[in-house]
Amino acid sequence: MEEKELFISIYEISKAVTSSTNYEKNLRYISNILTTLTGFDNVLIALKEEDSDKIKLFGNSKNITFEKGEGIIGKVWKHGIPIVINDITKEEFFLNKTKRNLDSYKNKKVAFIAVPIKIENEVLGVLAVDKSNIRNEPLDKYVKFLIMVGNILGQSIKLISKMEKEKRKLEEEKSYLEKQINMLISKSGIDGIIGKSKQILEIIDTIKKISNTSATVLLTGESGVGKEIFAKAIHNLSERSDKPFIKINCAAIPENLLESELFGYEKGAFTGANSTKKGKFELANGGTIFLDEIGDMPLLLQAKILRVLQEKEIERLGSTKPISIDVRIIAATNKNLEKMVYEGTFREDLYYRLNVISIHIPPLRERKEDIPLLIYYFLEKFNKMYGKNLTISKELLEYLQNYDWPGNVRQLQNTIERMVILSKHEKLDFKDLPADIKNKLQNIKTVDLKNKTIDERNLQLSKTVQEIEKEAIEKALKESGYVIKEAAKILGMTPRQIKYRIEKYNISFKK
Repeated sequence: MEEKELFISIYEISKAVTSSTNYEKNLRYISNILTTLTGFDNVLIALKEEDSDKIKLFGNSKNITFEKGEGIIGKVWKHGIPIVINDITKEEFFLNKTKRNLDSYKNKKVAFIAVPIKIENEVLGVLAVDKSNIRNEPLDKYVKFLIMVGNILGQSIKLISKMEKEKRKLEEEKSYLEKQINMLISKSGIDGIIGKSKQILEIIDTIKKISNTSATVLLTGESGVGKEIFAKAIHNLSERSDKPFIKINCAAIPENLLESELFGYEKGAFTGANSTKKGKFELANGGTIFLDEIGDMPLLLQAKILRVLQEKEIERLGSTKPISIDVRIIAATNKNLEKMVYEGTFREDLYYRLNVISIHIPPLRERKEDIPLLIYYFLEKFNKMYGKNLTISKELLEYLQNYDWPGNVRQLQNTIERMVILSKHEKLDFKDLPADIKNKLQNIKTVDLKNKTIDERNLQLSKTVQEIEKEAIEKALKESGYVIKEAAKILGMTPRQIKYRIEKYNISFKK
């Protein structure tokens, strides 16, 4: 066989292992290349079985295995060096476990070449071939060629094995978190509220205590924390759950229309009122009305809401006849109502009427332990919605957990949905993030070195983010006496983040 053919074979094998992560497919393709392009017969690939002291022939239906030192293949596996048999018909250690017909080799000389499949000093298996050698040509070039193939196979198998382990780990973590989510939901009995933080568990406990009362509830918290979800939870756990849950956003409806939306109107009450219309309070009778963004309600309407709370009755626009109603009011706001009362933009008497039960929902940045659960909850939700089966990389999960999420749960949900829709891969990674979040996270990646002078920082500009980060961590570890917790404080990171980067950058760690 010519050098050119060997080169072409190496090229084809390299191309195969770099174009696919299916190692079984790769091994079949490589076997075909070695047979068709190089003229080898009986190509055998034996790989170490997981949790076993044996190696097993790949693609053999008879499940043939070798122990260390058993036969030629077993000896190569044990010692990690190539072995060449010039004539297999005359070799006592040749076991012929594949039961090939050696009688057909009597009229020709057939050599057996076996080389280790290895990476560095670890032997992962054995590659062996039969080679007709009628002319007694030197076999060195074939041995060197097969060693190269064995090294390529070793790197490919190791890489794919690592990827498979990571994938299994992520799937196990996903399965665990899904169970945790389901357990949290079943434990709380509240669908949609996901979290294990102390704050969320306390809120869930409060909701259970107040759900079957008629007490007015005021939900406070930043925009996007999910106040409507909590309002629905209170309604769904109450005796009113089979009655309407009506939501109205006080900030989204113009002031001149909000009153008619809330209380309805009689026919002829104003131009265009061609028929009588019930308002949201009437529609919610017997159930719950959720007044979102109550802080944006005009003062005139605040007085009428106060009357509803006091008298349990409303009047439609254009009518003087009161209508009795039985409605539980849950209000929500992202504004500071106490400050508004002081400024005179919110009625004090209404504030105290609404604030019978006050529940503050903390922003996502104050309960970061809930973020992984929410991510997997939304990932599972949108996988089902869009017919996908995506996972998420460990690196991305860590970055998302450390992001501040100014838009809170709503922003996180929208981000996961967007990534699921647009992703072209099986695993969500940093590159799948929206540009605005990606840019902010890039800034998080760049560690703020507080103790460096301006000149020292300027010297860092030509370095990569990874180099800056590694040097910062090494410096912080040295300053803290290699106490991870103290190093984390210096850099404004968590101990888990420091440990991850020590492994990532292979940082020498002195205990």
